[in-house]
Amino acid sequence: MLKFLVFDNGRPADDWPLRNTYLVGADTSAIRADIGRDRGAIVCEKREAGPAALSLLHPVGDLGELSIQTCLLPERIEPYILTIELARHRLMTLYAKLEEWAMFDLEPDHPVTKRGNRARELFIQSLCIQQDDPPKAYQIAQEALMVAIDASEELALAHARLLLERRISTGSLPKAPVGCGVCPGHINDALRLGLSSNFDYVQLPMPWRELAPQEGESKWETTDNWVDWVKQSRTPVIAGPLVSFEPSNLPDWLYIWEHDYDTARDMVYEHVENVVNRYKDRISVWNVVSGLHVNSHFTFNFEQLMDLTRMTTMLVKKLQPNGKVLIELRQPFGEYYSTNQRSIPPLMYADLIVQSGIQFDAFGIRMLMGQAVAGQYTRDLMQVSQLLDQFSVFSKQVHLTIAAPSDRVTQMMIPASETGEPIDPASGHWRRPWSQQIQGHWLEAVCQIAASKPYVDSVAWQDLADHSNIELPLGGLLSDEFVPKASLRRMISFRRSLLAGASAAPTPPPPVAAPPTPGLAPDPDEAEVNNGEHI
Repeated sequence: MLKFLVFDNGRPADDWPLRNTYLVGADTSAIRADIGRDRGAIVCEKREAGPAALSLLHPVGDLGELSIQTCLLPERIEPYILTIELARHRLMTLYAKLEEWAMFDLEPDHPVTKRGNRARELFIQSLCIQQDDPPKAYQIAQEALMVAIDASEELALAHARLLLERRISTGSLPKAPVGCGVCPGHINDALRLGLSSNFDYVQLPMPWRELAPQEGESKWETTDNWVDWVKQSRTPVIAGPLVSFEPSNLPDWLYIWEHDYDTARDMVYEHVENVVNRYKDRISVWNVVSGLHVNSHFTFNFEQLMDLTRMTTMLVKKLQPNGKVLIELRQPFGEYYSTNQRSIPPLMYADLIVQSGIQFDAFGIRMLMGQAVAGQYTRDLMQVSQLLDQFSVFSKQVHLTIAAPSDRVTQMMIPASETGEPIDPASGHWRRPWSQQIQGHWLEAVCQIAASKPYVDSVAWQDLADHSNIELPLGGLLSDEFVPKASLRRMISFRRSLLAGASAAPTPPPPVAAPPTPGLAPDPDEAEVNNGEHI
């Protein structure tokens, strides 16, 4: 059993909220555990032996509310102090990345060096008094944690600047680095002109439930319209996913075969064959399967999940030998595995499909943040960079899809029946509550980090415009009335800077204020954002 003391204003916090709380094992995969509160402590009853780390959504002052974790800890009778262990892990991450990225020679006055030193001093202070004054140690460690997260985000951005400058100077940027997803129902000439003018490629969803709403019935008109347009406009496209067991993708009639794997497999085979045969002369890149490893809606076992992955990718390669095949990972931080043992941890799934010889060309990673649903709790920039680094070992290119909301919960009055689950404040936030300005700053920073990685082939925003069936409410670059948001201007500016061969200046962590987007009028609330202590 692991216990963590939590304090609020110097007293044990009896009403501490537990959000996105799970344990992580030595292999970095989530593990099963019963987690609850008991008299000012978080109590974790593990179901597996060995050390474990606690991951949870935790407030970090002006840096936001983020999902962060402790180091791996052995079981003991004496409780740990939560913020001390959170700070310990973040400092360990900071120094590990300084070594891995060969950045220990930073100047003494560099923000990473100064903040790292300050975080270490505060952490040592908390250790010295943890036995005599746990509440005070908790408070000091919280300060250490905030400074350490600040330093690690600054390090992630500094490293991204160096790598991106090198990538640009050596001419190794991909031909189509920046893309955007569309809603198939948005058949609008102005939107399409904006897409072809301001993005390098389009992600075109092909939801099975729209293509085959009834068994044996096909509706191709909307998809035909989009595919004809991308061919005429010569806009590169990634089509799919062809197979995803998310409710928004799957036709209702397929649930009849939920417990009959052989029949479900035949249905999948027939669907993929029909779609690829229809569009193989106009589409060259296919997102074939998405999120099979999460396995949260069907009861398939491990062997069946791997068989579906192998079968669908082989089929596309057979039907279109010159086509490129992409396998997409959802919920890439893998917290779902703590509650669903039929699923496969994301990195394990990635390793398995590489080691088993499945023929595919690239990984897709879908990273959404800002909604209180599985896999969409907010993470910091260092965690984003760390996650991408884990895919460098697979010798496969990565296509990253990202999104974050553009408004605060208090400003949203969208019925759940129309847009799915509304954005919940318990999902956390980065720096400040989500707004158009924060969405834009987050977009710019994550794009900078992603584009700097030599194995990342592209980064795309999930939805161009808000719409009723959007997976992440208010996650578009345009409103539902097609009014541009601040994030769209930042995305366009970032792409232009890449095309111009100059490094785009990322939004640095505080206290440096973010400059206005070059060549564009400042956002309406930009003065408020930039005049604050933080972003």
